[in-house]
Amino acid sequence: MVKRFFDSPYYTFSFWSDIIVACPKCEKAGVVRFDKEHNIAVFQCKSCYIKKETILGQNDAAEVTAQCTSTGEYFRTWVANSKIHGQKVRVKCSCCRESVIGSISYDEKPQYLVFQDIRNAKDPYFHYPLYFQASYRRKIIWALNREYLQYLIDYLTADIRAVSFDFYDTYKTVRTQSDVLPTFIKTAKNRDGIVKLLSKLQKK
Repeated sequence: MVKRFFDSPYYTFSFWSDIIVACPKCEKAGVVRFDKEHNIAVFQCKSCYIKKETILGQNDAAEVTAQCTSTGEYFRTWVANSKIHGQKVRVKCSCCRESVIGSISYDEKPQYLVFQDIRNAKDPYFHYPLYFQASYRRKIIWALNREYLQYLIDYLTADIRAVSFDFYDTYKTVRTQSDVLPTFIKTAKNRDGIVKLLSKLQKK
């Protein structure tokens, strides 16, 4: 039987999601949640029950809007204020990694530089290691939470990958969650090995 997979919009799993991390005290699973309304990140361990909070600073980073010259897509990212001099700054497209010039847009709500931490398999607020992570051919495979772990397995094991007919009208974007996956994860020769690894992580 053919297995069909319908993709999600690119922002489905992000640093706004619940993030499962390894507790710094007992190394078991804990949850990091971000309260956007109060600009507070909260960590709580499910096993030893320790709890921590952090209030994000208002001057850590600025939002940058840019257009990728290869795909034509607009994207947003954040750059540390220490690296900004003027109203323009060079950034890399989150999809294809092409370097382009973006415009600074200072928001009234504080933003926080988080993407690099997630790429290094750490949560962006407390910098704790992600609970669901492993190495495959010297590259880190990770998932933010169990839902994202299942998403990766479903995507990689599908025979047909598509989007729903009303995808653009519903989500107001043409980018999918799989668009932001590293190329080596989507490469056909790696899929079986990565799925086996992800399935082991599911048992944690």
